[in-house]
Amino acid sequence: MLRRAMIGAWVLAASAVPIGSASAQTKPAPAAPAPAAPLDAAFEAAKAAAAAMGAEDFASIQQDLIWTGDLNSLPSGEMGKRSYEAIRAFQKRIKAKETGIFTPPQRITLAQHAAKFTARYGFTTITERGITLGYPAKLTTERTEGKNGPHFATPKNDTKGNDVTLDILAIPAEKESFEALFTRLKTERPGRKVTYSLLRPDFLVVAGSNDGKSFYLRFVKTDTDSRGFALGWDPALSPGFDRVSIAMASSMKLADGGKPAAVAPPIFKPADKPAPPPEPPKPIGPPVPLPSGASTAAKTGPGTLVSPNGDILTYAGLVAGCETVTLPGGAPAKVVAGDLGNDVALVRANPPPGPAPLAWRQPALAQGDAVALLSGSAPVATTITALVGSNDDSRRVSLATGAPGSLIDKDGALAGLAAANGDPTALKGLFVTAFLRASGVTPPERGGDPSKATVTLTCTPKP
Repeated sequence: MLRRAMIGAWVLAASAVPIGSASAQTKPAPAAPAPAAPLDAAFEAAKAAAAAMGAEDFASIQQDLIWTGDLNSLPSGEMGKRSYEAIRAFQKRIKAKETGIFTPPQRITLAQHAAKFTARYGFTTITERGITLGYPAKLTTERTEGKNGPHFATPKNDTKGNDVTLDILAIPAEKESFEALFTRLKTERPGRKVTYSLLRPDFLVVAGSNDGKSFYLRFVKTDTDSRGFALGWDPALSPGFDRVSIAMASSMKLADGGKPAAVAPPIFKPADKPAPPPEPPKPIGPPVPLPSGASTAAKTGPGTLVSPNGDILTYAGLVAGCETVTLPGGAPAKVVAGDLGNDVALVRANPPPGPAPLAWRQPALAQGDAVALLSGSAPVATTITALVGSNDDSRRVSLATGAPGSLIDKDGALAGLAAANGDPTALKGLFVTAFLRASGVTPPERGGDPSKATVTLTCTPKP
């Protein structure tokens, strides 16, 4: 019996339109057309910026907003009112201007806040019963096998007050149809209350409370079975834990070999052509200002090609005070964006200086992983010694050896940016790629030879 429930459902408000009366002796005059709703310029600008970013990159922002508790719907890759208000709510919390459009530093801050919650719950990907999804591994360490799939639970001797269960299930269609499963799951009884239920041709959701506990259920329909999960938790863990159910739902997908049930394709009406993205304001001075008292002497340092469009990852401290930098041979490259707090910057060269941008690593690194630093003429081999930097800095990992340059994994994919001063730490790939995406960079479809992805940059700050 399930013991948990997710609290909360959306309520739709209907509006009534008054109908005027007319004299029996005269025909009513045709109603005047309703005035067009005023255009929300700020929302339209944010919508255009999200469209220009691309669905995949904007979905990653929505995923992080789920973890920060600002968004309670699944990532769609499109800007809607919920996402717009979620971004503005986060900007307000960090005391930034509420524009609905993240600046690159704000995007990194969002990723940092989200990472705190994924680390708190040990959110880890698992594949079971034909589905792959993330789950709170740190709170569900006990595993037993059930008839239709594994059962995970918090140990009974847990002293921190956690009480979480998770069942990953695959129910054969010949045993119970998808529609019958929905009917059973949404049925109330004494002690069990359903606060939200939704049935679609290809998925279902049921949430509520069961004997004082909270639960959230989500299943997808395939041609042979119903696959999904049942998450339960003690309401005392809310509201912070509630976001886990949404994050799990957004991460769930059919594993290799699974095919969704055939569903009639929706009929789409022709959409209006989206408005072009707004022109970005022209920067006043260098994108990364030179800190007060800093030297104006020429600086040289490493950069790494991270896209086929000439995008180069480097250090904010290196390009501070410069609107352009110089590549080997004297070709100029434009400084696009930078964040001195995390010492990361983006430079764009046209034409690209080389044919071999790095692929971007997706999974987080683990302690003990073999990695390398793109420093000098040959990569410097090292290992991950800790998943935090000095002073427990959660933005960084600690390394056995330090050297300036990009951090790559054993497959040659971008996994972070080492400290510019040679300290044995590196900014995690999560924050590096969040900065790149927020700056409009699209990862390459495939990576090239890391030894051909490095380039030397020279910046001569303006006095």
